[in-house]
Amino acid sequence: MQAILFCNRLTECIPMQEYPETLLPFCNVPFLAHLLKYLEKSGFQSVTLLSADEQTKRMLDGLRLQIPVCDTNSLASLKADTPTLLLRRLCIPEWDMGELYSICGKGTAKLYHGDGTPAYAEVHPSGSALLEPRETAVLQNSFFHHAETPVQYRQLQQTMMKGKLCTGEGVQIGKSAEIDNQSVIGNDCIISDGAKIQGCILGDGVQVGENAVLEECVVCRNAFIGENSHLKGAVIPEHAVFQHGAKRTQSRQILVLPEDGICCHVPQWNNVETALQAGAGMAVIGKNIVMGYSHQNGKCLTMSAISGAVSQGCHVWDCGMSSLSQLIDTANRTQCDAIFWTEGDSAFKFMPYRADGSPLTNAQTVRLWRSLESRPADKIRTAGKVSDGTMFADLWEEELSQLIPQNIPEINVSCANAVLRERAVRLFEGGEGEAMTFTLSEDGTTATVFSMSAGMLRREQLILLAMLSVCGKGEPIVLPEDFHPIAEQFATSHHCRVIRLNEKSPTSAKLYRKQKICMDGAFLFAHVLRTLSERDLSLKQAVSMLPKICTIQKEVQTSLTRQAVERLYHSAPETAVQMTLPPQGKLLKLRIHADSMETASEICGIWEKKLRKAEQSDF
Repeated sequence: MQAILFCNRLTECIPMQEYPETLLPFCNVPFLAHLLKYLEKSGFQSVTLLSADEQTKRMLDGLRLQIPVCDTNSLASLKADTPTLLLRRLCIPEWDMGELYSICGKGTAKLYHGDGTPAYAEVHPSGSALLEPRETAVLQNSFFHHAETPVQYRQLQQTMMKGKLCTGEGVQIGKSAEIDNQSVIGNDCIISDGAKIQGCILGDGVQVGENAVLEECVVCRNAFIGENSHLKGAVIPEHAVFQHGAKRTQSRQILVLPEDGICCHVPQWNNVETALQAGAGMAVIGKNIVMGYSHQNGKCLTMSAISGAVSQGCHVWDCGMSSLSQLIDTANRTQCDAIFWTEGDSAFKFMPYRADGSPLTNAQTVRLWRSLESRPADKIRTAGKVSDGTMFADLWEEELSQLIPQNIPEINVSCANAVLRERAVRLFEGGEGEAMTFTLSEDGTTATVFSMSAGMLRREQLILLAMLSVCGKGEPIVLPEDFHPIAEQFATSHHCRVIRLNEKSPTSAKLYRKQKICMDGAFLFAHVLRTLSERDLSLKQAVSMLPKICTIQKEVQTSLTRQAVERLYHSAPETAVQMTLPPQGKLLKLRIHADSMETASEICGIWEKKLRKAEQSDF
């Protein structure tokens, strides 16, 4: 059996540190090296790396592997003349090889765990084309090692260490320093006398001063922790400097970042002061704001944000513990201008949105950033007011219950948001027939559906099915501008009409908020159930009606300005490609639409080359 690994991602689990996922250190060894050794040990005959960068290729030279490892930039150049395991996300799997061979003998399939969660993997039998499979296979007793957050990154390494301290080369440790056996110390670190390191991950070149105490921290490379500092559960960016006696960051600059919202460098450093300033800054986005939090631990910070907004004369609807989808619904009912959502249960993100749940425009982001620089909460302008918005969650549930058909299959609900999951279970329980797993995102805005017969349906596929229910009411379906262009063709074949969302058109914006299928995963799923009920279809039959559809998103580092990116795109516009570069961002977001993963990957590669060429020519 051969393995093909996708290597084109930047890691997301360590904020403010740009590592290729392949080179992210685990116990001082690159993650890809762990994976390759596992594949060799498991009996794979060869490994192919897809879109590996030069750093990754150089790293391979130092590994002593018995199996051949090669690289390529396209699946189209590969021939699957042997059974193939394809990993679209790097992970170290714990799978029984005999079971994998058994699955390969049945045909091409995506792999899912017994609980319906995706394993980001596919198996392809000998001689098959490496096209995205439609069939699904479930591994009953399996899991994979992968880190999505700093906490998972730390805990995974502690699991791999098996109770043994891991230290790199060139480490200097003071005589009275104490380091437990749950810590990883990177190369060339300096741990001074009296320092205590407990359950921490230290990157290369980190310096820890005398008598400093670090507990359960992830410290990125070349950071400096001053003497007598005491940090617990912190994530320290690379090159950060903590002076003598520090207990948190000394910098008070507040940023507006695309993925982390309003934050003091990173979400782990957000506190009551940051929340107060963030709430006050929202006044430049709108004077009527809906606010809520995803976890009970975020209540205190959200109350501080409410105080900041009220100090600037805003009218705030306090919705308590809510999902983002419920806040969007409340904003629609109250005609509010903006949404502020405190996301997380330990490292909190202050996420600002427009009233329809979409990200702030570039102009709004710049205005908010400039407002935060002036520390708006330091001056009370005029008193606003706070209204209770918790009753709108009941109205949301009542409206959703009226949409769900009477005859529904057996549904298992999965959602990390406890409040949202409780409501969803209450709404969708009691069905009969083939079981399906309905997975709501933590913010409630998106969903996926899985069944043994139909496999996994992604959000875009669900929207196409929901379209048939919405259009059955005699109204057109409103879709975002960046939705897959095949929607119009699919709609025409089923006597439906698609309108693209236009913010300058009040009619389309109002209809978009009314339909909710692109903003609320629960309403999306309810419309899918109506389509199945009204047309007397099983989920498998419904899937057979759908066109081949694939959308990939990739983040690419670029030195181009946002204006240069826009000029490059408009010089050769392509409906299959969308680009986004936030005002304060370094990562360009590419969104590629195609009918297969291979085609999308090829288009993505073409545009990456265009970007590099534009950078060299100062486009």
